[in-house]
Amino acid sequence: MKLFSSFTLKFMAIIFMAMDHIYTYLGGALNGGVPIWFGYLGKLAAPIFFYLIIEGFYHTKSRVKYMQRIFGMGFLMVGVDLFLGIHNNIFLSLGLGVAMMFSIEYAKAHEKASKGFIFGVSAAVLFGGLSIFTEASIYGLVMILIFYFLREKKGLMSIAYIVYSLFGVFSTIGPSFMEAAFLWDYQWMMVFGIIPILMYNGKLGLSNKCVKNMFYWFYPVHLIVIVGLSKVLY
Repeated sequence: MKLFSSFTLKFMAIIFMAMDHIYTYLGGALNGGVPIWFGYLGKLAAPIFFYLIIEGFYHTKSRVKYMQRIFGMGFLMVGVDLFLGIHNNIFLSLGLGVAMMFSIEYAKAHEKASKGFIFGVSAAVLFGGLSIFTEASIYGLVMILIFYFLREKKGLMSIAYIVYSLFGVFSTIGPSFMEAAFLWDYQWMMVFGIIPILMYNGKLGLSNKCVKNMFYWFYPVHLIVIVGLSKVLY
């Protein structure tokens, strides 16, 4: 069932993201008063964001301006991170992903072995490599590659995404499997992000300048509020 527009998915993603940050930064300050399932649902945010960044890349009127907006927020977040003493900057992960796709498209537009092709491939490798050192790290890079290259093959895309998401579970197999998988390292729960993604109907949904700005600015504002509150409570 294709129920969700781009607006709906973005709204869901920012709610999941906020829940994850509430659990991360306020869980200790509230003496464990934030349930761990906030963190579980938080793992659905990143895949939705990365999937929609690919959709945005294909539907935007100007890929250059699209990339500039994302990097602009990324550079702003560098200052916010320094001010708050945190390391959250999903915009740099998203921006480098867009830059990588831009470079791949550039390479595709040139003949193999030509200077343009080599430049495009080299730039894609560079941007992809740099993205590993950002917040989303290897998870973001692989999600971008899966969603980008398999965009028109939803079945194969889903299988690749599910296999990759569950790959980390194998590292938790052992005597303390349940504790490891559900308390210590539950990144694998991002696998459930494929459900809302497959329910995307390809439509933009509610869209205007105010809504667009809201989604960009929600990230730094909600972090300032949540982290600031945690510092007050501590």
